[in-house]
Amino acid sequence: MRYIVLSAIIFVLLSSGAAADKIRVGGTGYWSPYCYLSSDDPHDLKGFTVDFLKEVFSRSEDDLQLVALPWKRCLAMLENNELDLVLDGSKESPRLKNFIFSKEIYHLDNALFYLKSRFPNGPHIRTVADIDKFSLGGVFGFNYKMYPFDVSKIQQGAKDIETMLKMLEKQRFELAIGFEQIVCSRMRLQGIDGMDIAFVPMPGVESLHFYIFGNHTSKTEKLIKRINAGLLEMIVDGRLAKLKRKYGLQRAGK
Repeated sequence: MRYIVLSAIIFVLLSSGAAADKIRVGGTGYWSPYCYLSSDDPHDLKGFTVDFLKEVFSRSEDDLQLVALPWKRCLAMLENNELDLVLDGSKESPRLKNFIFSKEIYHLDNALFYLKSRFPNGPHIRTVADIDKFSLGGVFGFNYKMYPFDVSKIQQGAKDIETMLKMLEKQRFELAIGFEQIVCSRMRLQGIDGMDIAFVPMPGVESLHFYIFGNHTSKTEKLIKRINAGLLEMIVDGRLAKLKRKYGLQRAGK
C-alpha cells in the first residue's frame, strides 16, 4: 500500500513539474492578420503575433501551447493562472491595468479610406470636426464609440473589411473607417485592387499600441523578459521585417 501511495505522489510531482514547463498562451481567433483562425484549420491559431511568439520560444525545451479563446475567457483564465500569457492587449483597456506587459509588439493607426476618383486631392480633413461633414462606413459589430466625433451615422452594414471596401467603391458612403495596417494588410493578402483606394490619417485620434501580457508571477516575468529580448533580436537581424512582409504589414513601397 505504501508503494502505491508513494508512486501516486511521485506521479503528481512529475505531472506538476511538466505542467510548470508549459508556456500556456491564449489568443482570440478574430484579430486578423495578428491572431486568427482559418477555415482550413479552425483549431490552430495563425497570424503575425502567433508567429512572432513561435520565433521567441523556439528552443527544444520550450513547450508552447496556444489556444484560441474568446477575449473575456482569455482574461478569466489568465486571472485564474490557467494561462501564462495573452496576445494582443492594449494598456488603454481598464481591465488590463493590473497585468505586466512586454515591450510594444505593434501599433495600429486609425485612418479614413476614400476613392481617389471621388476625391482627387483627398478629402479636406484637418480636424476631428471635419469628419462630420462626410458620410461614413464601417464594419458591423465594431465598437466605434471610442472616436471623438458623431458615430451615430456610421453605416455598419458591412460584415467584414472586404465588404466595406466594396461598398466604398460603390459610393455607398464617402469615407470608410479602419485601422491602416489591418485594412491595407487585408487588401494585399486578399489581392484586392486598391488602385483607386487611398487613406488619410484620422486627426485627433492616437495610435493604439499592442503588447503581450500576463500576471505578476516569477514565471511570467521571465517569459516577458524573453519576449523583449527576442523582439530586439528580430528587429536587428531583420526577422521582424520579414514577418511583417509575410502578413502584408509593410507600408506601401517597402
